Amino acid sequence: METLSITQKINDLKICVLIPTYNNERTLKRVIDGILKQTNHIIIVNDGATDSTSEILKSYDQLEQLHFKKNKGKGIALQEGFKKAYQLGYKYVISIDSDGQHY
Repeated sequence: METLSITQKINDLKICVLIPTYNNERTLKRVIDGILKQTNHIIIVNDGATDSTSEILKSYDQLEQLHFKKNKGKGIALQEGFKKAYQLGYKYVISIDSDGQHY
């Protein structure tokens, strides 16, 4: 499939990508930039990171972001991200970890 058709399908199906993150400053930018090649429908949940995650995310102000003051765990980060996706009208969510494991 060509990139344009993938992007169009993501838009047509109302899909977003949810990225919960906690202290993944070394891989976060690469993960976000990789996803942005396919879609800008991204929700990032900063789960109380204590590294430079908040600074990195400042350069992505066009993306939907949730920031927790304290770490609540991946489960809560995902739940809050799903709630946000629902509020924004998405029908489907693809969850991708920010540690760079997924391509």
